[in-house]
Amino acid sequence: MRKKTRPNILGDKGEFTKFQILLEVMRNQPHVKQKNISEALGITIQAISKYFKKLTREGLLEVGSERADYRLTPKAATKLHEDLRKLEQYVSAVKHEIKIEHALPAIATKPVKAGEEVGLIMKEGVMYTVAPDSPEAEAKGTVLADAKVGEDLGLKDLQGKVKMKQGKILIVKLPSIRKGGSRAVDLAKIRAYYDEFKPDRVGVMGAVGRAVITKLGLEADIEFGISRSAAIAASRGLNVFVLVVGRMVNRMIDEIDAINMKSSSEIIYEVKDGRIT
Repeated sequence: MRKKTRPNILGDKGEFTKFQILLEVMRNQPHVKQKNISEALGITIQAISKYFKKLTREGLLEVGSERADYRLTPKAATKLHEDLRKLEQYVSAVKHEIKIEHALPAIATKPVKAGEEVGLIMKEGVMYTVAPDSPEAEAKGTVLADAKVGEDLGLKDLQGKVKMKQGKILIVKLPSIRKGGSRAVDLAKIRAYYDEFKPDRVGVMGAVGRAVITKLGLEADIEFGISRSAAIAASRGLNVFVLVVGRMVNRMIDEIDAINMKSSSEIIYEVKDGRIT
């Protein structure tokens, strides 16, 4: 039997150390102190300094004009994304080999008994059971415990794969209160964005967003932890419409990009201007 090869970052200590350093830089950029990374990784500061020079030569780190000013390059972001994907594949393979089982959660659409086989479909980001011979069923699983209609249940022995479409996030940029707030918003334009996008969920951030959504006669599904909540919803196939004051847009984009990198996701987002022009 041919021996499986491990990802480079696990098979090469130097590559793994570079991977760790790049992750630490991503978490702390642009104000990155080599001393802090040395302490976090348990490596001498002299070794960290050598790695920083090597990473810079390889085009993975950018050095700013100020001291302790380091940033990841686009090349580094791509490398991290790929390394994380390989790690995820490796961990999944190991779990499969040692037969670690996790109960898959779902909602029952009819009464079921423990040990019964059911079909599975995905609806609005949630798994639901259907009859195993239903033409809608995309996969099958075995019920772990009795459940009534509408109750949650656990499943094992999953067969097949439930199709998961990728949702999107539409971020609408609003003016700050100093720049007119909701009075400087083009409500007709935002309504057109909403109608065209046909969102499954709506999120607002701050007083301006709340005022705008009230004027539009809409209701918010998400008001706190917008970036993470929107990203999770999109990863489960939901389209999310978000109203955000201008200065917060970049922060939200950074958080979504970080979630994409950490979870190996490819959440798609778009930014549109909701201000009167």
